[in-house]
Amino acid sequence: MLDVPRELVLLLLMAAGFFSQAYVPGQIIVAGDAAATARNIVASEQLFRIGIAADVLIFAADIVMAVAFYVLLKKVNPGLALLALLRRTAQSTIMAMNGLSFLTASSVLSGSDTAGALSPDQLQALANTYVGAHTAGFNLGLVFLALGNGVFAYLLFTSNYIPRALSAWGVLAYVVMAAGNLATIVLSGAEDTAGGVMIHYLPAFFFEVIAGGWLLFKGVRAPIPAEPAPVHE
Repeated sequence: MLDVPRELVLLLLMAAGFFSQAYVPGQIIVAGDAAATARNIVASEQLFRIGIAADVLIFAADIVMAVAFYVLLKKVNPGLALLALLRRTAQSTIMAMNGLSFLTASSVLSGSDTAGALSPDQLQALANTYVGAHTAGFNLGLVFLALGNGVFAYLLFTSNYIPRALSAWGVLAYVVMAAGNLATIVLSGAEDTAGGVMIHYLPAFFFEVIAGGWLLFKGVRAPIPAEPAPVHE
């Protein structure tokens, strides 16, 4: 499992995540317009479902990624590394299960069972409710992502495996991400789309790109050895 460079996997996951979590919703979801969103889901149902399937695979691979960083960083602090791994596992589980909301929205609009019982406006409103539930679940998952990766970034800082200025940036970025998405949970209606929620992710996104590139091309730096204790005669 760890023969494939974790850094390359990280960059590939980010590219795939852009497709399923930014491009596909951008083509389908129209903020504040349930009717247009419903029409887009029906017209581009295959793309919509491909995005859902891609998300499931991404978050399954994300757990592998978290395990790889756990293996790397457990030497620094096994307890904190395990905590970060468990938080990332929770995040991946929430995000993967979140696909049920999108699948239900698609089924509502295309299923014959609901078509006869509800009016078109009601179907669109119901589907839009599930789309909103997906956004809420995505936001919740990002909180766990920030809490887990924040600990990993702290362990990178203490280990000196990457430049400390970079890992310190990562710690700060994940604090911003956690605080921003928690505020979105508290303030009802603060974010209407997954794209809006992603604003809080931008500082962490740039950290992950740079840190992933550093680890891929530079590798893990050897830790600075501790100064030997003076010998008193």
